[in-house]
Amino acid sequence: MAKSIFIRAIAILCLIGVGVSPATAAFPGETYTSEDFDFTVPAGMESQVHFWKKVYTQYSTRHVIIHDQDNLDIIYDIVYLGDQVLSARARDRKLRPHIRKFKKILRKLARIKNTDNLNPEEERLYNLVKNNFYKAARNMRMQLGQSDRFLEGLRRSGLYMKEIKRIFREVGVPLELTVLPHVESSFQLDAYSSAGAAGVWQFTRSTGRRYMKVGYEVDERRDPIIAAYAAAKLLKYNYEQLNSWPLAITAYNHGVNGMRRAKKRHGEDLVKIIENYKSRRFGFASKNFFSEFLAALEVTRHPRQYFPSLVMHEPIEVVEVPLEDYIHISTLEKYFGMSRKEITQYNPALRRPVVSGKRRIPKNYIFKAPAERNLNLAELYASIPENLKFNKQVRVRWYTVRRGDTLSTIARRLRTSVWKLKELNMIRGSRIYRGQVLEIPGKAYKGGGKTRIVNVYHPKPDWGQVEIPDDLETVQYRIRRRDTLTRIARKYGVHVSVLAKLNAMDNPHSLRPGRYIKVPKPGTDFEVKLASAAAKKKSETIVPKMEVQMSGLQSGENTVVASTAESVDQNSNVVASLAHLVMDSGEFNKHRSAFRPVKFVAEADEEYRIGLIKVDFDETLSHIADWARLSVRELRRLNNLRRRGSRINVHQSIKVPFRRITPEEFEQKRQEYHK
Repeated sequence: MAKSIFIRAIAILCLIGVGVSPATAAFPGETYTSEDFDFTVPAGMESQVHFWKKVYTQYSTRHVIIHDQDNLDIIYDIVYLGDQVLSARARDRKLRPHIRKFKKILRKLARIKNTDNLNPEEERLYNLVKNNFYKAARNMRMQLGQSDRFLEGLRRSGLYMKEIKRIFREVGVPLELTVLPHVESSFQLDAYSSAGAAGVWQFTRSTGRRYMKVGYEVDERRDPIIAAYAAAKLLKYNYEQLNSWPLAITAYNHGVNGMRRAKKRHGEDLVKIIENYKSRRFGFASKNFFSEFLAALEVTRHPRQYFPSLVMHEPIEVVEVPLEDYIHISTLEKYFGMSRKEITQYNPALRRPVVSGKRRIPKNYIFKAPAERNLNLAELYASIPENLKFNKQVRVRWYTVRRGDTLSTIARRLRTSVWKLKELNMIRGSRIYRGQVLEIPGKAYKGGGKTRIVNVYHPKPDWGQVEIPDDLETVQYRIRRRDTLTRIARKYGVHVSVLAKLNAMDNPHSLRPGRYIKVPKPGTDFEVKLASAAAKKKSETIVPKMEVQMSGLQSGENTVVASTAESVDQNSNVVASLAHLVMDSGEFNKHRSAFRPVKFVAEADEEYRIGLIKVDFDETLSHIADWARLSVRELRRLNNLRRRGSRINVHQSIKVPFRRITPEEFEQKRQEYHK
C-alpha cells in the first residue's frame, strides 16, 4: 500500500516538473506564457459572446431561441415551451410552425423588389436580416436556453472547483480554463453526448484512453477530479502544438489536427479562422466553442450579478485507499459502513456492472470515502477476511456489442481469443453489429463437444392457462411508436403472458401506436401461476426427445436442469437451456414476421432466388444485410431505397437475394436475434 502511494506521489512530481515556455499571442500585440493569458473578448467576437451570455443567464430550458447560425445578432424569436417537460419530438412539433412562418417570410422578401407594402412582421425581418434572404432561410437554427442548467452547474461546481484549480495550477495551465465543464456539461457527472463523450469534461472514449482508464468496470472520464488531470494535460498538449490558447481551447472541441490545418491556412487569428476556414467537421459547435468559453468565464467571474440567489455547495473532501485485491462492492458496504449510494457518489468512475454487483471492484482502484466520516480506510481494509478478497475478476457470461467494438477488442477486453468467440457464437467472418449479444467463453469451454439424447419436458401452456388475481389493479398505457409487448412488460416488471392475458390478445405483436392496453398498477405485488388443472394435464404429457449440447457450459451458471421421463445417471453432467417460463417463447413468437417462412418472388433473369420478408420489430437494413451476408447498398438498390439514411418500417416488405446464404440459414440467424 505504501508503495502505491509512493508511486502516485512520484507521478504528481513528474506532472509538476513539465516545463513552460513563452509563446506569441493569437491576437496582435500580446505575449504570454502557458500559464498567463488575458482572456478578453477579441474584436469581431462580441456578438457571439453576448449571445451565449444570454443563453446561459436569461433563457432557461423552457425557452428556444430561433436565430441565424452565422450572425448571432439575428434572433427571430424566443419561443416559450411551457412548464411541461416535452420530448424532442413534441418540442419540434411546437416549433415547426414558427420556423415555417419565418422561412416563408424570408423567401418572400428574397423574391419581391417593392418593400413598401410589407406588414409589420415582414418589415421587422427585412430590417433584421437586410439582405441575402434565401441564405438566411437556410441558416435558421434553434438553441435551447441553459440558464437553469448553468445555475445548477454553478452550485455543483462548488464540490470540485477548489481541487480542479489546484490541479490546473500544478499542470501549469491558466485557471480560467477550469470553467470548461460549464460549457461542456454544466457539471453533470452522468452527462453523455451523442458522440459518446462522457463526464463533466466530455472526453470521448479514444481521447480519454490517452490519459485515463476507460473500461468495462471503471470509466475514469466520469470522475471529475481524475478527468480534470486529463483535461489539463490535453489542454497543455494542445497549447504546445498550436502556441495559442484560443486555438488550444477550440482544439478541445474540434481536435488539434484540425486546428493545426486551420492555422496553417489562415494564421493564428481565431476570428479569421472562423470566418474563412472551410471544413466539414468545423461546424457551429467548433466555431462557437471559444465564444461560449468566454461567456461562461464572464458569468463565473460575477455569478451573483446574474444569479442573486446562488448558493454554492461546499467543497467535497475525501480520504483514499488503493484496493490491493478484487473485491465485491457489498463487502465494502459492510466493512466500510457506507451505503451503495454513498460509494457511487464518491466513486463515480465505477460503472454499472460493478455497482450492480455483477463484477468486482478492480485491483489497484483508488477507493474514495468522505473525509468527514473520519474513516481509517487502511485499517478497515486490512480487517476484511482474506476469503472476501480475490486475485481475479468475475467472468461475464454475456456481452452486448457497443459502437466501435470489434471481435479483437472484445476478446482482448474479456481475456479470451477471437476464435473462441467466433466458434461459440457461430460467427463465420468478423462482422458484428451494435446490440448483438455474444456469449463469452468460460474456463469450461473446449470447443466441439459431445451430444447426448435425453428426454426433456417442454411445458407449452396457452394464454388461457395463466391465472391472474381478480382484484388486480390496472392502469391504461398508451402504446408508443417502437413499443413491443416485451418492452412494455419489462418496463412494468411483469412477464409478457400477464399483459397478453389482461388484454385478451390472440396476436400479441399486433400492437398499434396510439391505442391503449391494460397494465398492472405500478407497485402492485401479485402472483401469476398456471391453472392447476391445466398444469396437471401437462404433467401427464408424453415427453419428447431433445438433443442437448454438453460442452461450452460453465459451472455455477443459472442453467435449468432438464426433467426426464427416463432415469438418467446422476453423475452425468446433462444440462438443457430451455425456456421454463409461464409462456413458451415459441407459442409467443409464432405470429411474428421473423418467425414465418420466407416467401419468394419470381425473378426469371436471376441465377439465385430472391426472398420477400416483412420487417419485424427492432430490425434495420444493416441487420437484414448481415443475416444475408450482403451490403446495405445492395439491399437499398434492390428495394429502390435510394435516399441514404431512409428508415424501414415494421411490416414493410423487403426483397432479399440469397446469393451467399440459404434461406434456412437466413431464417435461423434472424430468429436467433429475436429470441
